[in-house]
Amino acid sequence: MKKISLLISIIFTSALAFPQDFVHVKGGTFLMGSDASDHRNERPVHQVIVDSFEICIHEVTQAEYQAATGKNPSKFKEADRPVECVTWYDAVEYCNSRSIAEGLKPCYTKGSYDSYSCDWEADGYRLPTEAEWEYACRGGSGSKGFTYSGSNDVKRVAWYDENPDDDTDEQTHKVMKKAPNELGIYDMSGNVWEWCWDGYGFYSSASQVNPTGYESSQFRSLRGGAYDIIDKDCSVTIRENGAFPSLWHQSVGFRVARKSR
Repeated sequence: MKKISLLISIIFTSALAFPQDFVHVKGGTFLMGSDASDHRNERPVHQVIVDSFEICIHEVTQAEYQAATGKNPSKFKEADRPVECVTWYDAVEYCNSRSIAEGLKPCYTKGSYDSYSCDWEADGYRLPTEAEWEYACRGGSGSKGFTYSGSNDVKRVAWYDENPDDDTDEQTHKVMKKAPNELGIYDMSGNVWEWCWDGYGFYSSASQVNPTGYESSQFRSLRGGAYDIIDKDCSVTIRENGAFPSLWHQSVGFRVARKSR
């Protein structure tokens, strides 16, 4: 009987430590950005090293957001669609609320003038850094070098403004309905733009280790494209030109990451 109880306890603890909708992303080195891009903010290509981390295979859904915050600000309401019309501040507060609800240590501490600091050693939920986001989008250490997250055929993996098999291209779509990428992650190309932690700025050519953006920047980074964006702007390297953290829009959502265990 004691052995059975111990086994149940181990299984329960493991489930808490590694939710089934998260994947482990083994750390590694990759070339971030694109020198071939028409967009200045994707250049230059530079070497980045990232440590291992965990990331959710789907964008935060409206059901998840409402469960943690009691609110659903989305325009296109449906439980399994990504939450949208959320600011960067909303995303950060969601991470803390969900962490507390699940008995985890929150990553974020609010300072003066709406500033936030991140405890990278905390086991709670957080936004991915831009480097983590792009590394995961590319497929991590198993990347096959696709233009979009999981394919060179944008139709297979992304909701964008001209999906030929869909007549509702002016709205979000349920998560995980397109094909996943090499890591089993969905919708990193298209559907909604995704907030990242980083203070936004142009890239440097210098190699970096676990970069977290520009602390002094007024803007935050958005990645991945959206349902109302042309196909080429849903690539693995696409970056919005920075956004005020107070921005909210019906094409902006987020996904969450966690420290690797």
